[in-house]
Amino acid sequence: MHATAVVQTENIDGVSVITLNRPDVLNALNIDLLSSLVEALRDQTRCARSIVVQGAGRAFCAGEDLTETLAPETGSPDELRVAFGQLQDITRLMTAAPCPVVAAVHGYAIGGGAEIALAADFVIAGPAARMKFPESVIGHAPTGGITGRLPMMVGLLRAKDLLLTGRWVEPQEGLAIGLYTEVSDDPKARAVELARTLAANPPRSQSSVKSAIELAAFAAQEANLRMEVDMASYCFASAETAQSFEDFRTRDRNRR
Repeated sequence: MHATAVVQTENIDGVSVITLNRPDVLNALNIDLLSSLVEALRDQTRCARSIVVQGAGRAFCAGEDLTETLAPETGSPDELRVAFGQLQDITRLMTAAPCPVVAAVHGYAIGGGAEIALAADFVIAGPAARMKFPESVIGHAPTGGITGRLPMMVGLLRAKDLLLTGRWVEPQEGLAIGLYTEVSDDPKARAVELARTLAANPPRSQSSVKSAIELAAFAAQEANLRMEVDMASYCFASAETAQSFEDFRTRDRNRR
């Protein structure tokens, strides 16, 4: 097993399993986790026959860690754009990987966490999986390409519903509308089982077919990603966003 403080990578029956490892904060995204996940994906997509991405503890990924900042060095817009770029690199690496990628969503997948899950080729949900996109409700904006990918996955009106209301999606609805490939009582075990089956297929064919599907469905992904960075930077510069951060911190302190 290769591990950092926040990401673990191991081989299980020939499958590369990447685990987000900040369970105490539901694997919320901070700079360390973003950087480590990008590094792990770059490493594994070069050699793996199939990949599983999962979360440690009770969640897949609860999205951005609002108790921290994604620009810890300077707090500048330029540094923030670097963090947005890392989240987008996760989408790029998963969608462009020459091997199949399976996400195992056993708990919360929120915001950026949902975007990571939905960049996979297969998404296995557990009975306790809960997904939502809260960015527009709290003064933020998505940055992982979901504004381009979600309409293709669930349809235009349903994508607007999910992205503008920020409501929760329960497992069976997620399966019905196309967020999940399947629902399993043990999504992590099922993800490894599926990934093992995929790894046994001819790799050149798997890579070629996946690339063709991605190009046909998301030919404008790079333009969409650039637009999302501009959109998110604009939203993060507003007083509303600053207030949403403070409201979150206040709620968090009051819970303790």
